[in-house]
Amino acid sequence: MTTGLAILGAGPAGMAAATLAAELGVETALIDEQASPGGQIYRGIERPQPNSPLGPDYLAGRDLAAALRASRVEYRPNTTLWHIDPDGTLYMESNGRSEVLTAHRILLATGAFERPVAILGWTLPGVVGAGAAQILLKSADLVPEGRAVLAGQGPLLYLIAAQLARAGAPPIALLETTPFENYLAAMRQLDEGWPGRRMLAKGLGLIFAIRCAGIRVRRGSDVGEGIGPDFRGQTCRHSGPARGVRAARDRAAQPRACRVGRR
Repeated sequence: MTTGLAILGAGPAGMAAATLAAELGVETALIDEQASPGGQIYRGIERPQPNSPLGPDYLAGRDLAAALRASRVEYRPNTTLWHIDPDGTLYMESNGRSEVLTAHRILLATGAFERPVAILGWTLPGVVGAGAAQILLKSADLVPEGRAVLAGQGPLLYLIAAQLARAGAPPIALLETTPFENYLAAMRQLDEGWPGRRMLAKGLGLIFAIRCAGIRVRRGSDVGEGIGPDFRGQTCRHSGPARGVRAARDRAAQPRACRVGRR
């Protein structure tokens, strides 16, 4: 079987590219190993309600998914690509059967992946990555059960904290591990931040939402001391400037700490 364009990955970029290519008359196949479109960013996008705690940025993906479904794209979910030949032949597996497809052009839209830092105790029960906690919320409406702590750095940490708060399960603390010198370096670039002002406004909005939810933020934290079991669940030990603190009990998250239960 031959197609004009094969796109690997049905996340935001893959869906948009496939829909546009089909509109331009290009015979297009969209290949993805998940059961439904959306990728990691818009995982489960065809199932949420309008009042979803995941927020408007997430719900914006519904239009992309709807456009894909309405297009002439040959959408292949539940399909794993395991080899590509130099001539454009793709070898795939779907539902236990091998398939071969030859494409004149191939577009890789495989997205990003989470790279958590391994710390002491990160394999204990109840400790999960930030992306895993968000996947459970997106795909099954599951939230952390009991007290949870998010630890790490970057915008994903704040986004998940805000989403969990809207879902009725705010973490008791957010341990921010970004070094203080990084903030100072960023401040020097503020005069060049006008092109990214919308993203900056979104970030400030997340910080404001976390404060309104009563989530404590500990900046300059070091969770290198790890996570250890105690009689209630997990204890996440962290240290900051001139202090050592036992930050949380129950479920520790790096941005991980959840045993999950239904809302």
